[in-house]
Amino acid sequence: MNRNDEYNALLTELETTPPALEYAYERAFARAKKHKNIRRFIAIPAGSLASFLIVFAVLVNLFAGFSQAVAKLPILRELAQAVTFSPSLSAAVANDYVQPIDLEQTQNGITMRIEYLIVDQKQLNIFYTLDSELYTSLFAEPAIERLDGLRPGQSMMFGNSPDNIGVLQRFVLEYGENTDIPEALILGCEVYENMSDVPPLGAVNPEDEPGYIASFSFELHFDPEYRQQGEIIELNESLMLDGQHITVTTVEIYPTHIRINLADDESNTAWLQGINFYLENEKGERFERIRYGTGSVGSVSSPFMRAFHAESSFFSGGRRLKLCITDATWLDKDKEHVKIDLANAQVDALPEGVQLESAERRGGDWDLVFTGTLQEDGMVYGLFNREFYDEMGKRCEVSTLGLISGDHIDKETGASTDTPGSFTMEFSLTDYPYDTVYLETQYSRRTPFPTPIEVKVK
Repeated sequence: MNRNDEYNALLTELETTPPALEYAYERAFARAKKHKNIRRFIAIPAGSLASFLIVFAVLVNLFAGFSQAVAKLPILRELAQAVTFSPSLSAAVANDYVQPIDLEQTQNGITMRIEYLIVDQKQLNIFYTLDSELYTSLFAEPAIERLDGLRPGQSMMFGNSPDNIGVLQRFVLEYGENTDIPEALILGCEVYENMSDVPPLGAVNPEDEPGYIASFSFELHFDPEYRQQGEIIELNESLMLDGQHITVTTVEIYPTHIRINLADDESNTAWLQGINFYLENEKGERFERIRYGTGSVGSVSSPFMRAFHAESSFFSGGRRLKLCITDATWLDKDKEHVKIDLANAQVDALPEGVQLESAERRGGDWDLVFTGTLQEDGMVYGLFNREFYDEMGKRCEVSTLGLISGDHIDKETGASTDTPGSFTMEFSLTDYPYDTVYLETQYSRRTPFPTPIEVKVK
């Protein structure tokens, strides 16, 4: 079968236009007229994507002009696969809410490309790739600043995975309540061959031994249409949660996430440390709390957690939205510290669901092992802060801290010490000469609400 025969056979298969592709050209042309300076791509449901790619492949093979014209179009499937962990970002991609970027730099045999941005008023997602014929894996450490060099109210999240050459990866930048994403930013990025080569946060390498094998700097400019997206709803709804006064002050809805902002009352006897919740619209669609990323934001002046993040309802089309709180986690104000008798492995009162498994002296160090109860969704959480107090009242910091979920093996017998539905927390007190320690607890107890407490958002 020659190419023309193949083409005719494909046309026969595609006599019926997939519903998602009907009037695709007209829609794209109309959108292009409306937004002349925005380069976007058409979002196609998975059921129609295969047919779209077949037509696309035929046109590329038959017409050289078409092939050249679309050589640099974004690959929808690649980005869709990269955001499967996030319902909010998946919805953004499906709704054509993506700013394609065509930035590329090469240094020392390494090419870094900034492929896409998903940005709104408060959050910036940078999708990039690292390519090289010299290395099998590369690790990138980003730094972001404004054009004027200032970095107010922002936090940065990033991660690297093995075998990541040519794989789409992501940096995330979030801004606080008093600062929005600016018109432009500078993304600096140092690239290392091994994760072990990445210096600790805040460490400074000698100028003659930088450690990294390539360094890049990109100036990112954001389309105003994306940067202005967001809605703030004033509520000031007072709630009584387990005898504590909590106020839902505002709810912020952005394409990338939702922020639920809270305030407490001075008369409260406990600090709110967490809530399990979801939002629901009139169509029954649920928007759960963020699992991978910023889930909550604390206060500078107290242990009170003042904001919680959820997946976005921005693209749902719903006109009504309610907040449903299913449980709350508290830190009682008279139980912010717990005293542990290390020599006898005894403790007065631990947080609910926590047990001290062992306290062992190893040379000049103390190794402590605790177990906690997994949340209903299987999530692991923190038990203690890194800071603690010694017998003399001096504030110190835990040197080694680790959370282990499952497969915890006894060092002497080799047997599994796991209890179903539990996780293990280990940490060491290095060069600690005392037999008593005061740990800072992250919570005291949890309160379930069998009937969710509801707040009308809109």
